[in-house]
Amino acid sequence: MMNTDVLIGNQDPILTIEKEVMFLDGLNEVEQLSADASVKMDYNAIVHCRKGLVQLEIGGKEQVRVQAGKLLLVPARKLLHPMMVSTDVDVAILLISDRVLKRVLGPQLDIWNRAMYLKETYVIDGQRWTDALKLYSRGVFKGAELHLFDDIVMAFLRVLLLIICEVLLQTEPIHKTNDVSTDRDKTLFHQFLDLLSQEQQKRQQVNYYAEKLCITPKYLSTVCRKVSGKSPIHWITDCVMEDCYQLLRSTDLTVKEISNKLGFPNSSFFGQYFREHAGLTPIEYRTKNAV
Repeated sequence: MMNTDVLIGNQDPILTIEKEVMFLDGLNEVEQLSADASVKMDYNAIVHCRKGLVQLEIGGKEQVRVQAGKLLLVPARKLLHPMMVSTDVDVAILLISDRVLKRVLGPQLDIWNRAMYLKETYVIDGQRWTDALKLYSRGVFKGAELHLFDDIVMAFLRVLLLIICEVLLQTEPIHKTNDVSTDRDKTLFHQFLDLLSQEQQKRQQVNYYAEKLCITPKYLSTVCRKVSGKSPIHWITDCVMEDCYQLLRSTDLTVKEISNKLGFPNSSFFGQYFREHAGLTPIEYRTKNAV
């Protein structure tokens, strides 16, 4: 049964359904999700730029510009931070958990996943469901006492997501990609990503995660490459660096304290690791991103 709660916001409150689907009507509500306007999403994000221009930092380093009429698709577990917005910007964001995404899309979930794992962020034309999203945000989601509210929301979500999947199917990289992974491969891959997201100290060897999944490191590597086209090391490093970015940007912890928290042997090694992957030192990154 659906349960709609108001989380935050005044004139345009953020609404949540079972804390697994959220609608944010404006960037101000993104900023309220954390003190420094950065939030590590445990949700798949659909950012719809209705007017103006917004530039967002994804994963702590990649910057993406989203113009009016465009959608930015961001997979779960990515750090999302507004960097620059035009004065006339009007943005709406849908946040959807993996569980609801799977429930809503069913067999078409593979289309979304293949797009997200291959490219990790996607900007597509949003014109096809602009009017639908307006109805969704102003009517159904904030509406009222509907006897079939849960069914209406799930049906509406399915329509919106299927339209997005149709656009993704028509893009060159997705259309030409041969998916050779099995259902078991996909299940193991998702379990691997879940393990990564739950670990405080993510910088572990591949065999650490393989052992937890009761498979060999070689098999985990094969599964990751078949499903995502990327190695386990890619995903481990990506998650470690997002934790680094988030702690440097949104906490007052010293570099040594962050190093210890993330399981590095010492702050010197942490600095070398960070510079190798970010192209600058932790202090330089913190200074550059100071509010």
